[in-house]
Amino acid sequence: MTINFAETLDEALAGARSHGAPPSDAGDPLAALARFALTDEQVEKMQQTRMICRGVIAHQHLVALLGPAGSGKTAIATDIIARDLAPRFRVMYFQEDAGAGDLPRLHEHARHCGYELLNSTLAGSTTDAQISALRGLSVSDVDLSNAVMVFDTVKKFVDLMSKGGTRAFMTMMRALTQRGATVILLGHTNKHRGPDGKLVFEGVGDVRNDVDELLYIEAGEKDADGIVTLTIKPDKARCAVREVSFRLNTTTMQATELPRVVDVAAELADRKQREQDAELIGAARSALAAGGLAHSELIKRVCAETGQGRNSVAKVVNRYLSDDPNDSHALWLETRFFTNNTRHVSLKPEAAS
Repeated sequence: MTINFAETLDEALAGARSHGAPPSDAGDPLAALARFALTDEQVEKMQQTRMICRGVIAHQHLVALLGPAGSGKTAIATDIIARDLAPRFRVMYFQEDAGAGDLPRLHEHARHCGYELLNSTLAGSTTDAQISALRGLSVSDVDLSNAVMVFDTVKKFVDLMSKGGTRAFMTMMRALTQRGATVILLGHTNKHRGPDGKLVFEGVGDVRNDVDELLYIEAGEKDADGIVTLTIKPDKARCAVREVSFRLNTTTMQATELPRVVDVAAELADRKQREQDAELIGAARSALAAGGLAHSELIKRVCAETGQGRNSVAKVVNRYLSDDPNDSHALWLETRFFTNNTRHVSLKPEAAS
């Protein structure tokens, strides 16, 4: 059966009009869709958005900063508050996720840096009482343009798996931004990544739909000095948010912005791949230790050493092969001799040491 798209679309639009949708312009069956087109005014508004923190937090926006447990969300949040926000805004940090042992340190940080740390338990109250006070602000005429509110973590204030509850909470957060507040929600991602290897928010889709910016924190592995590299990556943005990387000292909990963006996710994936390839990498190193070999000879020796098949060995050899000495991913270098079509492989100098 052949479907007439124009007739089908006309019928759909007619049905939409019967349910209260605005009528389309006469003679233009696509007019009802054209209202979604981006306008010059919308683009200008995005470009004029006032960024108040390192190109990642916009004034009067609703922002979700999400990452795995232990990824440094609180450390990054308190650091940017101390350096960028507290000197210019009244910052209220709703801390409901820290343990009793961490609160004295966080209180001292807040006192020293000039922001207010709020905790319902120590105040002899509940998060419901906090929500009630916030709801009152959201329906008032108060000017909140000098206020920054941080919620750590958002799941302490609302059941993120409940669509109805999440919708009501996000509506209130949006109302606060409409009165001028900047709102930052700290939250967790799922333990397992999505099929595309990306982090996945822990909760219903309403959060992603309702925030202005959704930012993920990718955290690397802690080194021997307790230093972790973190990268904030925008997954959704209604303004010109940039990626930014930090070095987090997990002892002092101080974050230093790096001059370039580090692809932490790619580094983690590369490390995991190298762990899986460790046996074949070791055999290839041994084979090349005495000097370079022809590509085919290297594969042959690694096969003999490990008992692995040729295809498996070739994949690993080629995965870490490059003709660029500056390629940080490569473990060995390739030189091609075109006279006899030979591929010569040798260890990179740093890999040989």
